[in-house]
Amino acid sequence: MADRRDELLDGATAWAFEHGLGPLSLRPLASALGTSDRMLLYYFGSKDQLVLDIAARAADLLVATLPTVDADRPPRSAKVWLDACWTLYSDPGARPALSLLFELDALGTRAPGSLRDAARLVADQWLDSVDRALDALAVPARARQGLTPVVAASLVGLAIDALVGDEPVRPGAALALLARTIDAERRHR
Repeated sequence: MADRRDELLDGATAWAFEHGLGPLSLRPLASALGTSDRMLLYYFGSKDQLVLDIAARAADLLVATLPTVDADRPPRSAKVWLDACWTLYSDPGARPALSLLFELDALGTRAPGSLRDAARLVADQWLDSVDRALDALAVPARARQGLTPVVAASLVGLAIDALVGDEPVRPGAALALLARTIDAERRHR
């Protein structure tokens, strides 16, 4: 059963990457996956749970590709890490996952229940991954409390600009400012 559920979730996530969450309806999705809406309900319980699972899968895929920082060998500066993050966010292969997660955020601001819960889940995963990187970069815990959401929001904002803009985003100055801020906090240990 778990294998079939995972297979359906992979297919549903791929479908959502292509079409988004807005038009997600069980019957057309089931048809595209070669199953029935009843089987989707059997495996996921409800459309809300399916949306939560798609969001979690998309977030897992994106967070798994985020540049990590080895606590035993952190980079000399935060700039190295931020540049690696930007390389990921600006990669065309990351567009479907980023688009889906940003769509989820937007939908979650207006919808109660599963969409808001899914948006919160994704935001928490994103914040946790940034916090772990800042921790490995030796930013003290007290500084990370304020710095983590600023770094995460800055990266998200730049990524949104990259997704919707006609011109390539040139985030050099913004990333340099973030790097200087992170490095200043590292020195105040």
